[in-house]
Amino acid sequence: MDSYLSTQRSTIFQHVAVLIYVFDIETREALKDLDYYRDCIDGLKKYSPEAKIFLLVHKMDLVRENADGVLAKKRAQLEQESAGLTITMFGTSIYNESLYRVRHLSPVPNSDDKFPYSRRGLVSFTA
Repeated sequence: MDSYLSTQRSTIFQHVAVLIYVFDIETREALKDLDYYRDCIDGLKKYSPEAKIFLLVHKMDLVRENADGVLAKKRAQLEQESAGLTITMFGTSIYNESLYRVRHLSPVPNSDDKFPYSRRGLVSFTA
């Protein structure tokens, strides 16, 4: 992914309407994930500064204690890493309706009912 983000940067990030970035709450490569995220943010700032940014902190069902506190800490960290860009963040899990709620509560441009955001561009990275 490193070479892809550097060699195709202008192609990837130009005319982006929405960035959806998924963080795994139990990742073992948190620093690497943040580096990729920062790289995406840098690309958006240069080529698509008006893009909406949605962050999904996934596998929240695996957090045993104080899930709200863990999510608040992650939000603070990601807001700082977002270089002044506005983010919308959700904690998600496949074991509840959180992914469904994200889709229906998010003010994201919906240009195509079958695959939202397809006409204006969708960039989705998974850490």
